[in-house]
Parts: sequence; C-alpha cells; structure tokens
Amino acid sequence: MNLTVGELCEAAGGRLLKGNPDDNAGKLSTDTRILRPGEVFVALCGPNFRGDQFLGDAVRKGVQGVVSGLDAPPPDFPEDRFFLSVPDTTRALGDIAREWRRIVDPTVVAVTGSAGKTTTKDMLAFICRGEVQMLATEGNLNNLVGLPLTLLRLKEEHELAIIETGMSYPDELTRLTEICIPDAAVLTNIGNAHIGNFGGLEQLIRGEAEIFEAMPREGTAIINADCPHATIMTEACELPNMVISYGQDDRADVRASNVRLAKPWGYEFDLHVLDEVHPVHLKMYGRFQVSNALAAAAAAATIGISPARIAEKLAEFNAPAMRAQVEWFDGVLIVSDCYNASPDAVIRSIWSLTDIDGLRSRIAVLGDMKELGEHDEKYHRLIGATVAEARLDVLCTIGESARLVCDEAERRGIAARHFECPEELAEYLHKRLRSRDGLMIKGSRVLRLENVLRRFKEIRSAVREGGATPATAKGDR
Repeated sequence: MNLTVGELCEAAGGRLLKGNPDDNAGKLSTDTRILRPGEVFVALCGPNFRGDQFLGDAVRKGVQGVVSGLDAPPPDFPEDRFFLSVPDTTRALGDIAREWRRIVDPTVVAVTGSAGKTTTKDMLAFICRGEVQMLATEGNLNNLVGLPLTLLRLKEEHELAIIETGMSYPDELTRLTEICIPDAAVLTNIGNAHIGNFGGLEQLIRGEAEIFEAMPREGTAIINADCPHATIMTEACELPNMVISYGQDDRADVRASNVRLAKPWGYEFDLHVLDEVHPVHLKMYGRFQVSNALAAAAAAATIGISPARIAEKLAEFNAPAMRAQVEWFDGVLIVSDCYNASPDAVIRSIWSLTDIDGLRSRIAVLGDMKELGEHDEKYHRLIGATVAEARLDVLCTIGESARLVCDEAERRGIAARHFECPEELAEYLHKRLRSRDGLMIKGSRVLRLENVLRRFKEIRSAVREGGATPATAKGDR
C-alpha cells in the first residue's frame, strides 16, 4: 500500500493526534503476534476483545504507528510513532482498503453465495492465473476483516482482483460490497446457510441480494439459473444493468449440456460459452461442482478469457484441501469435505456419494450444522431422512445436533451410530472400512472433522506396518 499517513487518516475518517502526515504509511496489520517493524497496527475491537490492550506490544515490536479507537494516546506512547484515532477501527480498516482499491483500480470480481463460493473463487483464479496480473482471496478470508486485508495486498500492477464475500448477518454483504466495489458479482446459489441468523428464507434471500443492490449499476450480475431462490431474488431486487445467467437450463447464457458421470468419479459435460462448445472432464466430487464450474466460466468469460482456455483449465483443476477433496487410502475412497456444512451442501454430498460406481459400501460421517437457530432440529432430521432415501450402508455422526441425524436415519432403517469423541469414531472406521469402500466426511468447521480422518489414517498405517496402535493425541480426546 502506497499511502501517506495523512492520506491514511483521510481515508479512515480519523484524527491524527501524533505523527507527520507526510510520512509514508507502512503495511497494515491487525495481529501483534505477526507484526513486523515499520508496519501499522490497527487495533480492532469486538464483543470479546479489545485490540487497544496490545498497543504496548505493538510499540515494542517497532510499529510505525497505530489506528485506534481511543480518544487520546496512552501517556507512554512514543513521540516518534503516529497515533490515528477513529470512531470504529473495523470500519476504518474497510474504508482504507476501499480507498486503496480505488487507487489501484483493478477489475474486481466478487463471489458470494450460500455454498460453493470458495471453490468457485479458486476455479476462477486458476483459469485466470497466467492470463492477467491478478490477486485472489486466500482461503475464505471473506468477512469484514479478511476482505479489507485482501484488498490491501493489491499492488499497482494488478489488473484483476477475485474477492470472496461471505455473509452471516443482514447488512454484512452490503458493507463488504461497498468496500470492494465489484465490477462483476457472482452468486453461486441461495440455500439455507446461516438461516438462523436471518429469521427465515425470505430474509436470507434479501441478504444475498445485498451484493447486487450495493454494487455499481454499470456492473455485471452473474446468477445461477438453476437455483429457484435466485430466481425469486432477481424478481424482488434491483439488479445491475448487465445480467448473465449460467446453469444447465437451456436458456442460460453459459451452460452445460450432456452432463454425465465419469469414472471412477467426476463429471463430463459440454460447456457452452459465447456460441462456442468445448468438452470438459471435471475431476471433482459432486454434481454440484458442475454448477461451480459454470459460475467460474461465466465470470472468466465476462473478463475476456477465451472459452477454449476456460474449458482447458477447468479440466486441470483439483479441489482445495478439505473441500470435497478425493483420495484413495489403503484401498478406501475418501471424500474429505470438512471445511463447512449447510443443509443443502450436506444433502448434495450425500447424493453425490451414490454417483460413484464400483464401491463395496458407502459410509457417511456427518457432524453438526451450525447457525440454524430455530430450524436446527428440522434440518438435522432432514439430513437423516436423506441418508435413508439415498440408502447409504452406514451412517456415523458426531456432535450434539448430529445425534438427531443419527436418530432419524436409524428410525428409517439405516445402520447408524453416534459417537461422543473423535478417537472412538476413528477406531470404529478402522475396524469397519475395507478395500473398495467409500467414505464421505462432512460437518461444520468447528468440529474439525479432519482430525477424525487423520487419526483413522494413523491407526490404519500403524496396523498395516505391524506396529502398535499409536497413542491418542491429547487434542483428540
């Protein structure tokens, strides 16, 4: 970032209480644990923390200056560091990032939706890498802190920024859109993620519409034609001047036709973009990945990537870690989808397991789904019913609410078992899984179900090599 202290102050809407406004401001950081000499510490505050408590640590680490919510510097604050006072440090961080985005002025594509936004963002970045100078959100840093920090990584040579925008509460997406000012916005789908924070589906649909209502009118909205809730949204909100649809619907601007299973997993289809048709073999788990690929293809075409390049790169793309990642381990096909879970996403993953041919048996490990509020029991029982409808061979659950999934599936005739701790579950999987079995693991991030998978591999590897079962790690108890 190439701003002076005075420009930083103006962008943040604050008061410079100490320091020279003509000095160049250093890189912004919100964490004193990784703060480097010469950087600027933004003392974020929240319900359970106050960054101002760490001003002393920042000074000792050689900070150039601080952005603080305090009305005055502490008495011992050094004279040779600048002190910028702002009403709200989180808002100031966003305002500074917005100003830097305006100065660099890349094409900005924002990706949002109830599910699939991180994979879609990664697909789009993979397609565009090497074609343009670009920056993309790392991981899922898509909130009111992560998104500004991503924009502040922009360099003046960047032509494109691919920004993931998340939403957990009403008005959050409006603010994120105001910060990143997208030229194009992709909506992957509208499901039921975080529905407990919105009070119902209608309010959730309004929440997802915020990105289109807050973005510039001359921008482009890229919308899933196969999502019925997205169709409701388009009829109820004000969209930008340009709208591009994608999906398997024949009327979609970017579409997939002749979608079919590939072996041993994945999907093949014909990609239609700009009156061109190209075959794609998508080496990913889950039919829902076809929709993610189409969203990425529509966005890539919007910024000028050729259809042939889009098809070529989609065929080369591999799933990010813990996001429907497929591997073979000791003869078992494992789908690790441990990063997050909403009801719609879990249902899609369950049915996708039935798409894979040649498996001896199909086993699902499912954990809690969070932020469902008053809908918690309804959706967890729905997942149990889906497991029964899909006729999976075995269901294992872990987590407080996931017990409802187990109860409902067992009531409907599925061999289901609930576990209280990851170690017990890993031991069971070791005893149950055989060559040519298929295992799918999915649950909310807080459960860290990847630890179950890691522990299973440790046990299986030790036994296979003829050694004793390794001791239980403290974190698995």
